[in-house]
Amino acid sequence: MLTIAGLGLLGDWIVRSKTSPVELAAGAIMLVGAVPMRGGLTGGELLVIAATYRTRSHWLSVAMVPRGSAWELHARGDVTIRGYELQHRGRLDLSGADLDNAQRLSEMAVGLSMRGETGHVSLHVNSTPEGASTLMTLEADALACEGWRESPQLVREVVGVEASESSIRLLERWAYLRTGGGALRVLRVRDFSAASSGRALLEELQQSSTGASIALHLDVVEGGKAQRIAARAVHRMGSDGAASRAAGFRRTARSVRALERVGQREELVASGEALLRIGVFVTVRADTIDELRACTKEVIRRGEQSGLRIERGVGRQLAWYCFQLPGGPGW
Repeated sequence: MLTIAGLGLLGDWIVRSKTSPVELAAGAIMLVGAVPMRGGLTGGELLVIAATYRTRSHWLSVAMVPRGSAWELHARGDVTIRGYELQHRGRLDLSGADLDNAQRLSEMAVGLSMRGETGHVSLHVNSTPEGASTLMTLEADALACEGWRESPQLVREVVGVEASESSIRLLERWAYLRTGGGALRVLRVRDFSAASSGRALLEELQQSSTGASIALHLDVVEGGKAQRIAARAVHRMGSDGAASRAAGFRRTARSVRALERVGQREELVASGEALLRIGVFVTVRADTIDELRACTKEVIRRGEQSGLRIERGVGRQLAWYCFQLPGGPGW
């Protein structure tokens, strides 16, 4: 839209006489704002992020308050959650237990969508030098499926609050966060469309030697609302395609595949499957800034090799840190 508006203003300034220099300046600013920059942002988006970064506080306090076996988490928002740890049984991929777990999670999502309200589920693969653990967090009144045991302590470990503490404080910099024990950076996986269908989408990231932690957030949309969203998406994409063809533009193979996927999603939702809004965040931790930069490059390289589009989150590290927390305060 900025490109079209900018070209329109510049074209009008060229063909008409006695036009204002303001029109020329506005057109040039719009074109510059539409120029793609590194990390998937346009020049205009980067300017807005930088202006917001300059005008807000860069300190964040994350507090955890026990509520029986649940936790009340305070960050940019407040949420009460229960944490459940996956009961690993050796190499899941050899035993077939991974497929059973995936099926049970899918059934749980369908059950949440039929409650008549939106539910939130988050999965956290927490990597440490001692090994990896998998945490699932649910709203306080929801129950986990088979194969998960309640683990309040793992919630504390994933957040990073020591047993002797009730909160942590973080200081935001342009591209990372300072903590009491070092530094961390939060990345976001934005696009899976180029990923291979023959492998797990996040397999490369999980095999990274950098010790990155992965947070997968799922908003389970209520059944009736899900059907309306899916139907509107199909209608919007179909209308956009018809308008493009009428204007003389040929549809690309990528847009055709996108329309096919949206149509398949509408059919699945209509048959009773749950509609999920998905957010994937990768948190990289290190003792020094140089180590953090090296680890971040490794994670991004592995993600791009597996077909994932990863955003770096410059100027938005505090917000993204809160988004990836268990329960997703403010997500």
